[in-house]
Amino acid sequence: MTDEDLPPEARVAIGYAGMADRDAFASFLTLDRQLARAVAVASEPIVGQLRLAWWRDALSAEASGRPLGNPLLDAIAMAFGPLAVRLVPLVDGWEAILLSDGLEMDSIASLSLGREEAWLALAGAIGAPDERTAVRHAAGRWAVADLLAGLSEPGERASVLELARGMPDDDPRLSRPLRPLAILDRLARRSFAAGGAPLLADRAGALVALRAGLFGR
Repeated sequence: MTDEDLPPEARVAIGYAGMADRDAFASFLTLDRQLARAVAVASEPIVGQLRLAWWRDALSAEASGRPLGNPLLDAIAMAFGPLAVRLVPLVDGWEAILLSDGLEMDSIASLSLGREEAWLALAGAIGAPDERTAVRHAAGRWAVADLLAGLSEPGERASVLELARGMPDDDPRLSRPLRPLAILDRLARRSFAAGGAPLLADRAGALVALRAGLFGR
């Protein structure tokens, strides 16, 4: 999977990362998308679990024990170093979605938490200031908005949108190194207000992303 396989909002967000940090953002968001795809295309839960287990083991392994020849794993290892193991909760979150009976609120909460933990790992990898609460809230909103935008069943959309409306609504100004997350957070808020619309699907959304990219909110 390449950057071109990422959704447009992710590609735009990566563009506002510092040059030294772009590989970290790109590898994290690409990993998230690969895990989502592994869950979506699994013909049986065990098939998806095997793929997720490969990533869990690879991210948990010492550098000398990681599988060779996977470009994404190599990029993660380069960008995250020893913090790569802190991406394992992201794998666990997608496994919760895979194993859920329908789309359960507990599984959504697990995915959101896993994505939050992964964003915190990313913040550590790029040396961003310690903004744990702000990062968690912004990442949680993006996590739910991204999931919501991909749902088509009306009942599931209504349930997830109700969950979204109960999430923290603080408006932090994240530090400059985390500008990509600020963009995704702003687009997530707009998506909630529009009833779960795609995060970046029109000119107005592009302007929201531009403003967040320039000013952080």
